[in-house]
Amino acid sequence: MDGKIDPWGNELVSDYEKLFTEFGMKYIDDSLLERIKSKNRLLRRGIIFAHRDFDKFLAAIEKKEPVAAMSGIKPSSDFHLGSKLTAEELIFLQQEFGAKVFYAVANLEAYADNGLSLEESRKNAVVNVADLLALGLDPKNAYIYEQSEQKDVMNLAYLFARRTTMATLQALYGDRGIGLYFATLTQSGDILLPQLKEFGGPKQVIVPVGIDQDPHIRLCRDLAAKFQAEYKFRLPGAIYHKFMRSLDGESKMSKRDPMCMLSLGDDPELAYKKCMAAFTGGRATVEQQRKLGGEIEKCVIFELYTYHFEEDDRKLKERRAACTGGKLLCGECKGELACRARDYLKQHQAKRKKLLPKAEAILEKGEK
Repeated sequence: MDGKIDPWGNELVSDYEKLFTEFGMKYIDDSLLERIKSKNRLLRRGIIFAHRDFDKFLAAIEKKEPVAAMSGIKPSSDFHLGSKLTAEELIFLQQEFGAKVFYAVANLEAYADNGLSLEESRKNAVVNVADLLALGLDPKNAYIYEQSEQKDVMNLAYLFARRTTMATLQALYGDRGIGLYFATLTQSGDILLPQLKEFGGPKQVIVPVGIDQDPHIRLCRDLAAKFQAEYKFRLPGAIYHKFMRSLDGESKMSKRDPMCMLSLGDDPELAYKKCMAAFTGGRATVEQQRKLGGEIEKCVIFELYTYHFEEDDRKLKERRAACTGGKLLCGECKGELACRARDYLKQHQAKRKKLLPKAEAILEKGEK
């Protein structure tokens, strides 16, 4: 990690322990899990593994105070499975705790980072929002908007720029273009938007993110503290999930490498082929596999089962035992996963298609 986490890079984190010693995150331990009635698979399996002030968020719930969950998407392409993870966490926070969801379509960041016009971003955004609805988000308890249409976010970004030095941004992100630096300030505006007076004032806000997004959280918490006198901001919290690896096992799953990721917009047959080509922890020969078992910690296929395609913990445990015990061969395991992914995408895309008009209406409403 070289002392930094890169929100725009593809590198994997090799030592999660450093995140706790160097960046001050806390483990999601049993004392926190005991306070949650219905734990989704990501919590049960330790995929959501770290937090900042999640305990304060739970305390606010227990006191029956209003809370919010905030996330967003850079509308540069379809959701990949990493994006799906964040969306599922957001939906869990809404369903389990009644948190109002604030969801930013980061079209200004898409311009700064990818050079996409607002018109191009809008086309992608409609599909992204339809994905979110198809995954189960309740739009009646949500505020979904495009950055370019939310003046309060931009106002906050300019205020934050006044008290942010170039040295701070370079320390967090390294050398970047001014556009990306300003995108981080805009994202801080997104995260703190739920605490403005027009949205009910200060409250506990939790942001579900991948671990690579922590620099944004740290910057925003610092800005919230600097502007506490004016706005009474509470420091936003976060829950963090572990990286999903790319299908070749070499980097984190990213939109930047389409053939090494699974996208919710993939043709189902293409997704099948991608899964069949994915990296496994199989041995060199069938005989070695039977004798030694698979190296499951290396296997992207088992990771896909764990993160997305096996809801039943007992069945997942049985699959692990069969793999490491040499009873299950990679071809059989991979073929089943490929079928599940193909069938899932068919079902999801049918739901999404029906929800496209609703998604477009939500974004058009945000312009008024």
